[in-house]
Amino acid sequence: MTAIGKRNPPTAAADRHRKAFEKRVREQAVDWLVRLTGEPADDDLRLAFERWRAEDPAHAEVFARAQRAVGDATLLVRREPEFAAKAVRATASRRKTIAALTVVLAAGAGGFLSLDGAMWMRADVIAGKGERPILKLEDGSMLQLNAQSAVAYEFTPGERRIVLLRGEVFVEVAADKDRPFVVEAGAGTTTALGTAFDVNLTDEGADVTVLEHAVSVATESAEPPRRVEVNEQLSYNREGRLGDIKPIDPLLAAAWRDGRLVFEARTIASVVDEIGRYVPGRILIADAAVGARRVSGSFDLADPVKALQGLAEAFDINVTRIGPYITILR
Repeated sequence: MTAIGKRNPPTAAADRHRKAFEKRVREQAVDWLVRLTGEPADDDLRLAFERWRAEDPAHAEVFARAQRAVGDATLLVRREPEFAAKAVRATASRRKTIAALTVVLAAGAGGFLSLDGAMWMRADVIAGKGERPILKLEDGSMLQLNAQSAVAYEFTPGERRIVLLRGEVFVEVAADKDRPFVVEAGAGTTTALGTAFDVNLTDEGADVTVLEHAVSVATESAEPPRRVEVNEQLSYNREGRLGDIKPIDPLLAAAWRDGRLVFEARTIASVVDEIGRYVPGRILIADAAVGARRVSGSFDLADPVKALQGLAEAFDINVTRIGPYITILR
């Protein structure tokens, strides 16, 4: 697989300036998209937008990317109300703000205010459905993102920090004794004490699996930090409460990187979440009892739809499809 990444900045100051510029342009693009959606007949607004777009080639490029970002806008407003409020801050009054937001919500899949839209503003790298990109960082470390995953990262003279915003990331850390390598995920942080480990962010919390050497896992709710050795896994919940360290087969932890899903005594809900990273649209479990059942198995992710069907057949689950993008298990 070909590695992807950013050019190494000539200085830390230049890197900070570039990131600040990119963030500012992303925020401006969101403002313009929401305002234009809310007031499509405003000719003055359209002219002002065209002037902004012509100011810099980056403006047109980022705005086009914003237009392509689609998803469930209503879900975003429920999950990230602060982002939604920020996105419409450029409207002149509360009445206009509500009107603009209503129009965007009505646009549904065509609106920018989607879960991926918000993630796109926060993340440096996002993996789409079925993608497993490799990112080479400026220090020589390597990240591989699982499908539907997103990370932001910031390197300073005193620390290298990766923020896992969604999904799963595998890390191979380059040695640098002066700058700890930290992965922040949910309520906890994982600091590398060696080379390779995996962090999977879930609805329940996060799983940290060590493939080489060791890591230190810390949360605000747990003192002191817990050391996790090679071929061990430690989980913590959304409140930061640590579970027990348990041995794990490294083949299970690394299977997704080879395009396979291997699981042992996992809930059907968690397995479906994994398969859902590769299947277009959304998979919903209508029966909580079905999602709570524990299963073991192995599937080839090269054909995720077939894998989902195989799971359903093996465990007597009914599958209902509503159009090409909604699948319901019951």
